[in-house]
Amino acid sequence: MSEAEQSQEFTLRSFNVKSKPKLHSSNSEESKQLLSSPATESAVLHQPLWKRVYQLELQLCEALKQVTLGDVAVTYNPIEYAAELHIAYLQKFLDGPKPVLFLGMNPGPWGMCQTGVPFGYIPAVRDWMQLRGQVSKPNPELESRPVDGLNCTRAEQSGKRWWDLFQSLCGEPEVFFRNCFVFNICPLAFFHTTGRNITPADLKGTSKTRLQEICTTYLKEALELLQPAIIVSVGRYTEDRVKALVKQKLLDPNSVQLKCIPHPSPRSVNNTNWTEKASLWLTGNGIMPYLKA
Repeated sequence: MSEAEQSQEFTLRSFNVKSKPKLHSSNSEESKQLLSSPATESAVLHQPLWKRVYQLELQLCEALKQVTLGDVAVTYNPIEYAAELHIAYLQKFLDGPKPVLFLGMNPGPWGMCQTGVPFGYIPAVRDWMQLRGQVSKPNPELESRPVDGLNCTRAEQSGKRWWDLFQSLCGEPEVFFRNCFVFNICPLAFFHTTGRNITPADLKGTSKTRLQEICTTYLKEALELLQPAIIVSVGRYTEDRVKALVKQKLLDPNSVQLKCIPHPSPRSVNNTNWTEKASLWLTGNGIMPYLKA
């Protein structure tokens, strides 16, 4: 592929993922109109929380497909191709609003891209959470970023640090998820033709602005569904998105506590002792009691 072809812009819609049963209309505007009718609103309100959140994620994915991205060559959507595992995560652990909501950024190539679970370190998802489900292939799939589901042998280091910490603190996943839940503000993963991971923070110009606007809009709706008492942003990028809601007067900082825990990524500066720092942070910020209840 030539350099010109590699740098050519495209829209996410140009990549079709394998079809999955969807819980909403493929047309996001039609979905919003449908959801606005009284009969539909009543039916939605009686759905389990996990299903309402999943419907919102699907709508967000559709909205993001309209965004034109520059350096991104391939987009992975684990909400769709790893739907069985993702839904298993929601069904098992999102049985109602939780006091503490940890907000991540977007899927990592060896974590959620494989498992459909935020920070989806495979041993944690498979052995600790005991989640099961088939994972199909993204289309297209980069050779350097293969998706093998629970059979993937690569480890997402951020996810390993994240779930190893909470497994050591909580023992059983039910203890963690009794009062906590983990949710990503962007459900899609983005890659360069070389396979380099492009996070939402790495995007530039109008592409970044538009993606952030869409994610912020849907984050407001997600928070209305999840109703946390404490929002813990994982890393500064996510914290900035929460602050954008406050600045736009879409989130009242007097009605919810806003906190930010350091991101577990090894790429972060001076982050070799993240587990120790995170444990101290959880204690100092009053989160530890929620992990012991």
